[in-house]
Amino acid sequence: MSGAQTKRIRAIIVEDDNQDFLLIKTALRASERAHYDIRHLTNLAQATQALIDDDYDIILLDYFLGEYSGLDILRQAREIRCTKPIVVMTGTNSAELDDMLMKEGAADFIPKDDLSTPFLDRTIRHAIERKSSEREIAELVRRDHLTGLGNRVLFEEHMELAIARASRSNAQLAVLFMDLDRFKDVNDSLGHHIGDLLLTLVGDRLKRSVRKSDFVARIGGDEFTVLLDGINSPDDLTQIVEKICAEVCRPAPISNTTLDVSVSIGVALYPENGELPIELMQKADMALYESKALGPGRYHFFTENLQQRLMRGLELEKALRESLVDNEFELYFQPQIDIQTQQIAGLEALIRWHRPDGQLIAPDEFIPVAVRSGLIVPIGQWVIETACALLGRWQKAGIHLPLSINVSPRQLKFNGFADHLIDCVKQHGLVDGTLEIELTEEVFIDSGSVYSQMMQHLKDAGIRIAIDDFGTGYSSMRYLRDLPLDRIKIDRSFVSGKDGTGLSEPAITQSILSLAQGLQLEVVAEGVETQQQVDLLCQQGCRYFQGYHYYRPMPLAELEPRLPAPAR
Repeated sequence: MSGAQTKRIRAIIVEDDNQDFLLIKTALRASERAHYDIRHLTNLAQATQALIDDDYDIILLDYFLGEYSGLDILRQAREIRCTKPIVVMTGTNSAELDDMLMKEGAADFIPKDDLSTPFLDRTIRHAIERKSSEREIAELVRRDHLTGLGNRVLFEEHMELAIARASRSNAQLAVLFMDLDRFKDVNDSLGHHIGDLLLTLVGDRLKRSVRKSDFVARIGGDEFTVLLDGINSPDDLTQIVEKICAEVCRPAPISNTTLDVSVSIGVALYPENGELPIELMQKADMALYESKALGPGRYHFFTENLQQRLMRGLELEKALRESLVDNEFELYFQPQIDIQTQQIAGLEALIRWHRPDGQLIAPDEFIPVAVRSGLIVPIGQWVIETACALLGRWQKAGIHLPLSINVSPRQLKFNGFADHLIDCVKQHGLVDGTLEIELTEEVFIDSGSVYSQMMQHLKDAGIRIAIDDFGTGYSSMRYLRDLPLDRIKIDRSFVSGKDGTGLSEPAITQSILSLAQGLQLEVVAEGVETQQQVDLLCQQGCRYFQGYHYYRPMPLAELEPRLPAPAR
């Protein structure tokens, strides 16, 4: 057979008996079907290192290696997800041992008394071809079908191998988490087919902007990850991240339009920020969250400050779980004033958390932790049950006053949310319009059509629906028109967000009030702090007010004496 037709195969022979090694080597050298580049290893430590280095096509492994056996190497190969074939050789011909080895991941099991060249050739060829087919199938499962990039599973596998290499060589590597800014706007305005084209384009740009030794994956939606191997210094890493930003953020010509593209990136560094894949991914995700808070097109490295916040978040999460059992939550109430009657016309319920040591944890601190951990669902259920029970008691006492509660997007995604809410309303016999839920705009922007049916179901059950912090999101007039809303609440930043006694954004408040009037929606102005703000909003047509100018949030014991007298 000519040299051009001879296949080159890198074979590692793990054999502690030199005479047996020479017999195997001689048989392989005699092959006319393949040219074998042979390496000889004699112990478990050398074999383990070879598995990690992954610089071979096949391993021929003697079952007995001093005090160890081939099972020890097979188990290590499985732990590091080795994808290359390992053929075990032994002088023992045992069906039971054969089954055990194959179960542990051996590609084949051959007796040493039949190590002829044709038999070895055939065994090696079949083992390599079979493993190659298995890899192809496994690769399809671990690939993102849209972009062809790896998915989360494959990314984590690459991370484990890269960390093992970096640990041996005292090297650094980096994990990047990134997502596209305002990607949902593209899907909503141009359609999902354009969004898919954009994701594919971004995936291609990412692959072009990194080295061959790096690895890019799409782990879901518009979220991408990059594994950067062999980082020399923080400056080196910064240059790479800026190069990725520059490449990805170029204008994207897609279909008949050109899209402005920007990404937010979070970066975590090994070993400085963690030594386990889950640690690095968690911290890169936290850094991404921080970069998005800075605005579109930014990147942020995980820092000691973020580390302290992470630890604080974990401590809060643990304490939150305990607080649900120990009933440490309390509802405070902030009245809403009808300017025409100068009376309390409604209330907003606001959760407060009192720790056993007397510490009061601010909602701004624990609500984000509750949302990330999923604890917002049971906490939200507690709020619903407490608010409905209170409204039921007031109703029996002749006090009829609407009460609004805040509901997060995470709660809406919980399958039993609507049923639980309606059951509580029915259980306490609440009059229609007594309970109101406040939702942020992001609910309707992200999944407006998805929740439309749910909102109508709640509306039919007598539950009012309001949009909180209106004007701070990417509003869609379609959602305002099509959803069964009752009122909108002007965000406090438009009312008193600047120094001074007047309105901070009078043009915006006027526009919101005009819009609401056209849609026949009630409006509540939040964050009212001065009489001048009240007067200006009245001139613009606002009727309901909420803010420190009238009342601060207060516990139930302070509220009830201020409520209107029971109806007789």
